[in-house]
Amino acid sequence: MKKRYAPFSVGNLKLGAERPMICVPLAGQNAGDLREQISQIKAGPYDLVEWRADYLTDGTDKDHVLETLRDIRRQLAGTVLLFTFRTGSEGGEQEISAKNYQELCLAAAGSGLTDLIDVEYHMGNEILESLIPAIHGTGTGVICSYHDFAKTPDSREIVRMLCRMQSLGADITKMAVMPQSRFDVLELLRASAEMEEQYADRPFITMSMGRLGALSRLAGYLDGSAVTFAAAGRASAPGQMNAAGVSSALDLLS
Repeated sequence: MKKRYAPFSVGNLKLGAERPMICVPLAGQNAGDLREQISQIKAGPYDLVEWRADYLTDGTDKDHVLETLRDIRRQLAGTVLLFTFRTGSEGGEQEISAKNYQELCLAAAGSGLTDLIDVEYHMGNEILESLIPAIHGTGTGVICSYHDFAKTPDSREIVRMLCRMQSLGADITKMAVMPQSRFDVLELLRASAEMEEQYADRPFITMSMGRLGALSRLAGYLDGSAVTFAAAGRASAPGQMNAAGVSSALDLLS
């Protein structure tokens, strides 16, 4: 089925094209951990890399984060890089004030070392309505994300939230939810398919987390999700499968 929107181009990738892209997380506590994980990532299949800065010791220290980001970019030259500081309320490793969160995202964007910044929907309209344009002003793309580790909202609420993220100006929208039953997984897939067919005017990412939701990470061809997150070593969320296995499965589905 022809998509209702054009893919989002970033680096050498087109997110939202027919084949879902594989994003692998980088989640080390220090430079040594990160170097080891980068070696693992390079040995396997991937399309883009997400650096989870909240895993870094002193990950709220802007200067330390930027120094580490420069080292990561040097090791991953030419790779599309997504910068994410996942807050504690969204399943991240560290707490951070809203003010420091904004400053950290803007510093990463302004550094020119990353291609995409993840901003959390729960920050609220007032923050997002200024933060997203400010990030765009640096020439960096934005993924707006929401994570629910307790439940799966009904399909109407999932679609409503993704549409709201679109209206806030994010280049890509993202919803990750936790299923309590197989019907919750189907609810997520239904919402995704409805989003693609009726409402999406840009790429989106959806997933059902945990072991129960693993199938959703392979369903991009069916439900329209543009990116799937898979692990090359350390996983950063429940239910992430091995990147090599995900790549093989996507090959079979293509």
